[in-house]
Amino acid sequence: MRRKNRKKNIVLTILNTILVSLLSICAVAGGIYCAKIYTTPYSNEIVASFDDDTLHNVSIKKEKYNILITGTDKSGMLTDVLMLAQIDPVDNKAVVMSIPRDTWVKYRGRSSKITEVYSAFYNKKEKTGIEDTILAVRELTDIPIHHFVKVNTKAFRQCIDELGGVDFDVPQNMRYNDPAQDLYINLKKGQQHLDGDKAEQLVRFRHYPNGDIGRIEVQQTFLHALAQQKLKPKYVGKIDDIYSIVIKNIETSMSPDDFVECGSQLLEIGTENIETITLPHAFVNGASYVKPVSTEIANIRRNAFGYTVAKFKYDGKVSKVFLSSGKTLKKEDFPKAAEKEGYDIIWEPGAGTEIPADTDMTVTGTYVRKN
Repeated sequence: MRRKNRKKNIVLTILNTILVSLLSICAVAGGIYCAKIYTTPYSNEIVASFDDDTLHNVSIKKEKYNILITGTDKSGMLTDVLMLAQIDPVDNKAVVMSIPRDTWVKYRGRSSKITEVYSAFYNKKEKTGIEDTILAVRELTDIPIHHFVKVNTKAFRQCIDELGGVDFDVPQNMRYNDPAQDLYINLKKGQQHLDGDKAEQLVRFRHYPNGDIGRIEVQQTFLHALAQQKLKPKYVGKIDDIYSIVIKNIETSMSPDDFVECGSQLLEIGTENIETITLPHAFVNGASYVKPVSTEIANIRRNAFGYTVAKFKYDGKVSKVFLSSGKTLKKEDFPKAAEKEGYDIIWEPGAGTEIPADTDMTVTGTYVRKN
């Protein structure tokens, strides 16, 4: 009986976590179930190759934390889905921000759509480009990232099949073929039952009047339909099959225990306390990309994610730190003054947390304060 109840809790955890992303059902299923039974999908070697400040350590039992969730296309070289999710066990809430794959970013001196960062900075040794994707999202949002989960669309498709499909009202006729991606979309408008293949067609279709933004809106609507239909104990028997699918298609910094804790927190939070939003952006006439709107991103960072940032610049003589007080600080007052005002997370491109006294370089970076 105890094992049966545990499996029931596991499946409810998995299904509740669907709301965190289109693909997290796959990642969480694998992570939770393997916590006590199978080999962990935790990507030790990949995480070990990261710079020390790429992921920020927190206690997920006591503090809010942010997970970058990515889904790659068939080639495995483009991030077809990008979502930044925050779980807040203290205030009992969560927020999921979708990031349009066509968002224009400048990262490491290269301008491109954010979906292309993964392939542009692909690490052949580690066979991944996830670290640079994490850093690009962090630079775009100035939001610290504590964990990542990456799965592919194959896992999503097969998990939907294992769950018996989803009833959904397709908003328009959808037709698109891309042999290079082995992607063939042919859906008719109206209420219908979507199996895994059709569900993948739905979430990957992009030809809306407002492009990728329309796609994100449909994805978020599909999330809610999926959760409403599958948050039921009768899917306990599917856990073994879901695990076998997921374990082959996941890359993550989260340990099995992290997954268990995250799922339990989401069960406690409930669907009514999970907010879904989209990264603020502006359309560019005649362009195939969207530009991020920094002022609106700052509002979301502060109001939805609960962070305030302070930019600084140090040129060897004076540290220009834009804090709430607007002070210009001397080197000896830096970075203690920022820490005194509550800024507890820092990243400094080109320097450590302590700036060398004899440096002749210009150092810029960011402090982050939890509101």
